[in-house]
Amino acid sequence: MDVHAPHEPIHSWRDAILHLAIVTVGLFIALSLEAFVEHLHNRHLVAEARTNIREELQINHEAAQDDIHRIQLTIESLQANIATIHRLQADPKNFHGSITNAMSFDSLNDAAWRTARDTGAISFMPYKEIQRYSDLYFLEDLVNKKAISAGEQSFHAQIPTLMGYDLASIPPAELTQMLRDNAASEIDLVTLKQYLVLLDQQLVTELKH
Repeated sequence: MDVHAPHEPIHSWRDAILHLAIVTVGLFIALSLEAFVEHLHNRHLVAEARTNIREELQINHEAAQDDIHRIQLTIESLQANIATIHRLQADPKNFHGSITNAMSFDSLNDAAWRTARDTGAISFMPYKEIQRYSDLYFLEDLVNKKAISAGEQSFHAQIPTLMGYDLASIPPAELTQMLRDNAASEIDLVTLKQYLVLLDQQLVTELKH
């Protein structure tokens, strides 16, 4: 931004005041133009951030719907494992069946939110809008972390089956531990499903704005 005073010599107070007025008006116009350009840039930044976040929330909504279904199937698989272990404990010699510990989960994304935060776009949004996004992504982060811990618990529950035992020859103490670990995994997944349902409800509400 360059503002130059007139080059004519100053001969009186009137000329000095005129020169000062010209410089002042020039500075005002220059600063106003600069502020206007900055305002347009910030508006574009916010509009782009909103578009990206909304697309990301829609993707997360679809992923959450699929995850709720997957988690329910995993819960039912764990319930079948528990029933199978009980049958195995009751009659190991005549046991026929299998135990499966697996989990499928589509992680939820936060790239658009992190980009909006890192570029400073969220600082130009209304506080209530920032708070809504912040609450959503906080819950999303909680879901992702819970999914990791639930998956680890589910995989941990199958340790005795990876120790070289035939199912019918697993020691009673190991069977009891398997029973406990599968039950703990079921609790983790039920909790994860509740988190997902809550998150999805909030995502649907936000997408209606």
